[in-house]
Amino acid sequence: MKARGKLKDIRMPFRGTFPEVTISLRADAEAVEKYLDKDLDVTIVTHRNRRSLDANALLWACLGEIAKALRSDVWSVYLYMLERYGKFTYILVKPEAVEGVKAVWRETKEVGETVKDGERMIEMLCYFGSSTYNSKEFSILLDGVISEMKEMHLNTPPSEDMRRLIAEMERKENDKSIGQS
Repeated sequence: MKARGKLKDIRMPFRGTFPEVTISLRADAEAVEKYLDKDLDVTIVTHRNRRSLDANALLWACLGEIAKALRSDVWSVYLYMLERYGKFTYILVKPEAVEGVKAVWRETKEVGETVKDGERMIEMLCYFGSSTYNSKEFSILLDGVISEMKEMHLNTPPSEDMRRLIAEMERKENDKSIGQS
């Protein structure tokens, strides 16, 4: 069973070893009741509203149009757009770890060298893949891709489709922030 819920209470019984946790679930009581007093495997993760598949499909369609115009491949265009409009982190890496970092991150760039504590370090920008983005971050990426299409004089998605998808993403983001307060 998978359900969305909220952690309501944590208490430690006197002379107890493990905390007792109260969770309020958005689920039918009868569906939950069958798990009463059973040994369960429990995973707790923070709920995250996912963007719609429509928004993701639109992004990849736009990337495809740009790739055709540039006579490039979609993946290269995607990585370029992540560099221009995506989110990243800046890290210092030992020279021998650079290839390992490149294997883990969606896109990386070596931007310089420095010395820290007497040791040579490589400065890197590491870009997150769009599948990790929340609705707001994804909207920024999609807006950037659309602006690139306009600059290239390519046909962009109809304005009403864009407005609908952006409104949907903003609504999900607002629902998320309301749920956290």
